[in-house]
Amino acid sequence: LDEPLAGDIVATLFFEVAKAELPADASAAIATCVTAMVDAPARRLVISGFHDATGDPAFNAELAKQRAIALRVALIAAGADPARVQLRKPESTLGDGTNAEARRVEARLVD
Repeated sequence: LDEPLAGDIVATLFFEVAKAELPADASAAIATCVTAMVDAPARRLVISGFHDATGDPAFNAELAKQRAIALRVALIAAGADPARVQLRKPESTLGDGTNAEARRVEARLVD
């Protein structure tokens, strides 16, 4: 998807440098997302990958995409409806946060 950020953040996962593997604490976030989807059957879950502005932008965007895909795969494996779990185009963060905060994936419930 290429739509503006919207909706309610359900979970945020932070990743290691240059890694797309889900972090060790991902199971709690996955469970929270699945529960949120069950509780709101008319809403979609949109996953957004973010990256910092350092390094190669194309590599960073692909890495952010792979991180979002990793979360989507885990959500579907945990029972989430694949038709309701969508990926949003990766985005570079340019705000005041740290690079560690930029290496994240957000899951948002949207209408």
